[in-house]
Formats: sequence, C-alpha cells, structure tokens
Amino acid sequence: MTRYREALDAAARGWPVFPLRPHEKVPALRGWDHEATTDRDRVRAWWARRPWNIGISCGAAGLLVVDLDLPHGREAFARRAWQHGAEDPRDTYTVATAGGGEHRYFVAPEVPLGNTVGRIAPQVDTRGVGGYVVAAGSRVGRGRYRVLRDLPVAPVPGWLVELLAPPPPEDLVVPVQRPSPRRVGAYRDAVLAGELDRVRGARPGVRAHVVFTAACRVGELVGAGWLDERTAVDLLLGAASGHNGVEGWSEREALHHVDNGIALGRRRPRVLR
Repeated sequence: MTRYREALDAAARGWPVFPLRPHEKVPALRGWDHEATTDRDRVRAWWARRPWNIGISCGAAGLLVVDLDLPHGREAFARRAWQHGAEDPRDTYTVATAGGGEHRYFVAPEVPLGNTVGRIAPQVDTRGVGGYVVAAGSRVGRGRYRVLRDLPVAPVPGWLVELLAPPPPEDLVVPVQRPSPRRVGAYRDAVLAGELDRVRGARPGVRAHVVFTAACRVGELVGAGWLDERTAVDLLLGAASGHNGVEGWSEREALHHVDNGIALGRRRPRVLR
C-alpha cells in the first residue's frame, strides 16, 4: 500500500494526519498540530506532491500511544502492568516501528495526558496531547512502519491513567463557591446517577477503565465536600457488584480502581460556576 493510501486509511479512522519529511520523523509543516486533518482532498493534495511519511496528531485523534523501544521496552511495560495487577495490554491496534519496537494505540481518557519519556519505565515513552506519532506506511532508513496487530483501539488501562495523570499545581487555589444547596444536590445526584449507570453497564475488557474514570468523577464531588467518601465507595462498589465473578472480575479489583479513582478525583474538586 502506498503512503498516500496509508494516510487516507489513518484519516478514515478519524485520526488527523500531516506530512513528515520523506524517510524522516520530522514534520514537513510548521504548525503541524493545527494543519493535521482528516479531509481526503487535503490528504490527496499533500501526498500527490511527494512520498511524505505520515504523522498522526495524537491529541486531535483522541489517542494515547505507548512507544516501546528495543531492546527491553516491551518487557518493561509488561512488568509495569503486572506490578499493578493487570495483564500486559497487547490487544489493541499496534504498529511495528522501523527500529523494531512497537507503538500501541489506546483511546485517550477524559484526563488529558501529554507526552512522557521513560516515566513509565526505561525505553517506554508515550505520545498524547501535544504530540504526534509516525504512522504505518512510513519509512525511516531501511525500515518500515507496518501494522502489527490490526485490532480495535482499546481504552487506556486504568492503571496507566493513574500512573500518568498529572498532579494539580501546588499553588492551585480553588475559588470559594457558594451555590445553593438545592443546586449542589441536583448536580451531585445527576453525576452519581450517570456514573453508577456507566459502571453497571461496563463491558468486560473495559470495566477497569470505566470504574476508575467513574470513581474519578465521583471523587471530584468528595473533594468539593458534596459527598461523603464512605458513601461514594459504597455506591460505586454496589454498582460494580453485578460484575463479580464475570470473566474474573472481583470486588477486590473493583475496590482497587475505586480507591485510586476517588483519590485522584479528590485532588480536582468539582466547582460549580
């Protein structure tokens, strides 16, 4: 498949693309993050001129891409997952890099995640908001980027979100809000109803992510002083109890993700404006 076709394929997936210099990883455009597009006509016009390599704007595409370098990136990432009680997250769209490594694509969470180098483990980097990734079909040196596992893009594992979520600034001052008790109650109840429904309806394979992100939002209510933490935990565990025993799910796993999600959410108290 030509690079033009590969660029169209990425754009058809909803991933905004832009040209990289031929046989390089360097953007061919200034302001690539603003120029990246899924428009077929613009893609056709760019790649009709030269056999550009293909870049994907990760933030605009709603992706977090984990870059596993040789020689030990894959093993280090798997170890990190096991340390958090999870399996190595291999079942997602994956591209083999020109250097022999892997790019694993994940659906970005609601918490904005940027770019990291070695934060997860040595030879394990990430590309998210403000970053880009070299797409399948590109060539660097004698190597080629090719699809290794053509699977649906999986959600970011909850443990990875916990690990990468940035802490709030130390000097963050939350404005004092005095909304009416009726408004607070209505908002709290609506958030709880929505998040508990999400937990009840979570499908195997994404339950950990759903429980964690739901707990994050409920934790924001706890941090604002609008909900007791014990009540929050009990409600979330109750919503997750219908999954107990289904494909290995347990109350212990639910509690792990609930505790971590509430802890993160509390650091970002909900503010009504």
